[in-house]
Amino acid sequence: MQRLSILLVEDDPGDAGLIKYTLKYDDQETTLDWVSSLSELADYLQQAPLLPDVILLDLSLPDSSGIATVQACKRLAAGTPIVVLTGYDDAHFALEVLEMGAQDYLVKGSIDADSLKRTIRYAISRAKLEQRLVLSEERMAAAIEGGKLGVWDWLFDRNEFVFSDRWLATVGFKSDSPDLPANAEAWIERIHPEERQHFELAVERHLSGELPNYQCEFRILHRDGHWVWLFESGHVTERDALGNPIRMVGVQQDISERKAMEERLIHLAMHDELTGLLNRRSFMNIADREYGRVKRQADYCVGMLMLDLDRFKSVNDTYGHAAGDEVLKRFSHVVTEQLRENDVFARLGGEEFAVLLPHTERDGVEKAAEKLRSAVEGLNIDLDETLTIKVTTSIGATMMHPDDDRPDGGLARADSALYNAKNSGRNRVCVNVNSA
Repeated sequence: MQRLSILLVEDDPGDAGLIKYTLKYDDQETTLDWVSSLSELADYLQQAPLLPDVILLDLSLPDSSGIATVQACKRLAAGTPIVVLTGYDDAHFALEVLEMGAQDYLVKGSIDADSLKRTIRYAISRAKLEQRLVLSEERMAAAIEGGKLGVWDWLFDRNEFVFSDRWLATVGFKSDSPDLPANAEAWIERIHPEERQHFELAVERHLSGELPNYQCEFRILHRDGHWVWLFESGHVTERDALGNPIRMVGVQQDISERKAMEERLIHLAMHDELTGLLNRRSFMNIADREYGRVKRQADYCVGMLMLDLDRFKSVNDTYGHAAGDEVLKRFSHVVTEQLRENDVFARLGGEEFAVLLPHTERDGVEKAAEKLRSAVEGLNIDLDETLTIKVTTSIGATMMHPDDDRPDGGLARADSALYNAKNSGRNRVCVNVNSA
């Protein structure tokens, strides 16, 4: 297994020691270097033969603090995934950090070995995917410059497209195909309905002179029935005496692979990779929207649940992290099966999960929570042919209030109820609907 190189940027020796200890017993061979300021980071990167695989970055350093620290680190170590470590537990601040380019965000007081290692692993995976996307876009630009693309010629006076063999092959046709579309309108009809108006607008803006060139991305129907993503670029080469276009020529590239990678990146940005559930960022965005409706509509009710797997640490310690991952996935699956289509289920981190229950009054929230608790209690998880384990969950329930401090107020109340459920013997539901 390849050695993993980690660089820790942390000015507090105590926190640095804790991170070192947390990673000490990692299954993967790991090297951990430590610097305590941005200036030391710059010196380290100048002297190091290779960039680290990942940077663990504290946001409160002697020579930098806050969001600016992320920006500075990205400038110094472009392309290296950054995981932010901070004592500031605030969802909106976390979103700002992620939007500045950090791959993930961990609150120091909540870090355990399993979550830290998983976060590092996923950060590296996402960064590699982003790098592949950048390379794909660079290759596309080089291909356009080199002209190694499908070529098209739009003859307006004849209502006809003329395509190169490469262009036709991209959509499954040959020049002598008996079902070759007969005219320009027939080809345009093959553009996906969701992009057809976008295509027509892009063409019109160029033909009118608003834009010097035509460029557009759209899906077009392949001869065998699937959709192909194309990027097209072109310009008018000939006009009549009145300025009306006679001919427009351009090039085309199949960008289906790049689009698939973009969709994968979007999915990774919104979802927890292990369980496939929404992640904290996505959950808070939806919670913000629901909170807005609660503020505006006096009769609109939203329930909030916080769920925590009971004694999950002992599962990891006894059976290993692979077993723990399987438990998290099975737990996520059984909870999802009990929820309605418009309910929102997310993994906030570790063994902590949250649910939004739109259009649900208090009685319904309590019933939903008990239904989830019971379903998890009845879950038997077969780790192998001879080993089956059972898990339970504690649940804290509350209602969103219009006088909450945004969704965080409801989450804090649900978390308090969850704490009560854990302290009352676990495997139970506790409710806290009192607003602050």
